Amino acid sequence: MNSVAGKALGIFGAMAFIIPFATASELSLGPHILQSLVAEQLFNRAGRWYLIDDGGICYTYLESPHTRIEADRLVLTAHLSSRLGQRVGNNCIGAEFSSDVSLSGKLRGTDHRLILDDIRIDRVADESTRTALDLALQLSPQSIPRSASIDVFEFLHRQVVATGGSPVRLDEFHIVNIATHAAAVVIQFDLNLSAP
Repeated sequence: MNSVAGKALGIFGAMAFIIPFATASELSLGPHILQSLVAEQLFNRAGRWYLIDDGGICYTYLESPHTRIEADRLVLTAHLSSRLGQRVGNNCIGAEFSSDVSLSGKLRGTDHRLILDDIRIDRVADESTRTALDLALQLSPQSIPRSASIDVFEFLHRQVVATGGSPVRLDEFHIVNIATHAAAVVIQFDLNLSAP
């Protein structure tokens, strides 16, 4: 088990014993866990997050992500590679671009997911890439996703299973509220546990 999963398991393990006595339960996701969740769930195609994918012909994807929290937004810096243009047969008639970029999205919770909403491109290091992306977004504003989700239940469920022999099973996880701080995203939640 890697150290990130170990830390998450420790948090969840401690939380499981506190829950019966607590009136409000909280889970604090620090920078390393957030980085791990983003990399695992959004960058899930060989380490890439495809923002545009026309069957591998015309594409825009991000790789090498780094995350941080600013105010109520999750900021993501990554390397963008893109072939923007028009698909003609098995070719993309257009140009290739590459640049370091920063994106951000407002964090909110719903059911068992963290939603990265109102995704926007905040910075593009290469000017020609910025111009091409601006043009692509003017022509097709919905071509780049405006939201993405991270399944917190799936993450926690895997941590419980990874302990091996744990008598406690996570049946339900429901996010009630979230708050973002410079050092963590704090999730208030309800859950149901069962044991054989």
